[in-house]
Amino acid sequence: ELVNPEIEWLSDETEVAAEGCLSIPRVIVDVDRPLYARVRGRDRSGAEVLIEASGHEARVLQHEIDHLDGVLILDRTEKKQRKGAMKALRRGESYSPHEED
Repeated sequence: ELVNPEIEWLSDETEVAAEGCLSIPRVIVDVDRPLYARVRGRDRSGAEVLIEASGHEARVLQHEIDHLDGVLILDRTEKKQRKGAMKALRRGESYSPHEED
């Protein structure tokens, strides 16, 4: 559990990976995120929690904290993919840049 998480530190080293989101069904875009993250928050009882994460766990933490900050994966992807995803959403279609290759 993690209540009121705040990103304390992100690595300079990043990785681009495909991400989807339940808030934007049927859309997958590439997102560049730091590989390592340190996040501080609290548990339900109010005790401080510190998480040092890497790889997929770091990506998921950043993704979920983005939601709390009003940021979606479409805000984090390159312009071409954002445009393609928005066009597909307007048509009620799925989108993945990897299907275009």
